[in-house]
This record gives sequence, C-alpha cells and structure tokens, in this order.
Amino acid sequence: MSEQNTVERRFEKLLFASRWLMAPMYLGLVLALGMLLVVFVREIFYYVPQIMEMKSEDVILVVLTLIDLTLAANLLLIVLFSGYENFVSKFDFDTGADRPG
Repeated sequence: MSEQNTVERRFEKLLFASRWLMAPMYLGLVLALGMLLVVFVREIFYYVPQIMEMKSEDVILVVLTLIDLTLAANLLLIVLFSGYENFVSKFDFDTGADRPG
C-alpha cells in the first residue's frame, strides 16, 4: 500500500512540476505583445502624415484598427498575467503604488 502511495506522490509531484513547461510559452506571449506594439507604432507613423488628406471614413477605420490592436494587447496581458500567476508561480515583487488592485 505504501509503495502505491509513493508512486502516486511522485506522479503528482511530476504533474505539479510540469507547470513550468508553460513558462517559455508565456515568454513567447511577451514577444507577441512586443510584436503588437511594433505594428501599432508602425500604423501610427504611417497614417499621421496622411491625416490632412484622409476622409472621415478612413480616419474611423484607422482609429478602429488602433483600438483593435490595443484590445488584443490588453487581452494578451490578461492571459499572460492570470495564466502565469494561476498556473505557474505567484509574482514575488513588492506590491507598490505601480501595481493595480
């Protein structure tokens, strides 16, 4: 009976330790967030010089594109923070004035 408990405990420890396999994936999400930032900045620099010649419909489409990129980045941050903290490890930094409630 104790041999089965030992095997079960080892298996559970292995399963629990496997959560660290997610850490490189979260690092990849950080890189994806950087990619979204590059695309956002590229869009801004592309359209700002053209603003005086653009029709209102085009401006609305540009603004909606920027909003879409911002919402995608926010969703990415939510997945990144909540997934890492819930499944991999708690954040160890001090909860100062910079951290949201």
